[in-house]
Amino acid sequence: MENTISSLVKNYLLTKENIYFEELLDKFKPLITSYARKLYYLEYEDSVQELSIALYEAIFTIKDSSNEYACISYIQKSIINRFTKLYHKSKEVQKLQSINLAIDENKDLESSYQKTDDCIFKTDLESLLKKRTVLEQKIIYMISQGYTDEEIGRFLGYTRQYINRLKKKILKN
Repeated sequence: MENTISSLVKNYLLTKENIYFEELLDKFKPLITSYARKLYYLEYEDSVQELSIALYEAIFTIKDSSNEYACISYIQKSIINRFTKLYHKSKEVQKLQSINLAIDENKDLESSYQKTDDCIFKTDLESLLKKRTVLEQKIIYMISQGYTDEEIGRFLGYTRQYINRLKKKILKN
């Protein structure tokens, strides 16, 4: 007999055994992967991880785990809400970048490139940032401003560990 969503949620809440959570992940995998593909500014694996965390958090906030439909609906809405939050954050980052680009274009070229070293540095930095995702660009900017991983995570809506992992990846490349 196949486990229902509500029974998997109940069993996981009672036993905390990963097998139940893995089954839930497997059942919601089509939903998670379809929304993860729509988050273009994040890498696919990171998108899947963020949406899987939404599933995990939803399990602990379900009020009535006896109703199958209510469980499915609540988990589905939680995943979609996380997707929406991540999507809107990407739009904010893109808007900030477009504002920064507009400001840069309006600067007087002679005053912004007074020294050859500054010009080379800026060119290298721009080429480096073009190879990065929007999220990585925002993290690089915030690191340069002196923010900690926890502050960056709080501002961008991610965990400290996720920001730390991305920072290591940025520094490795």
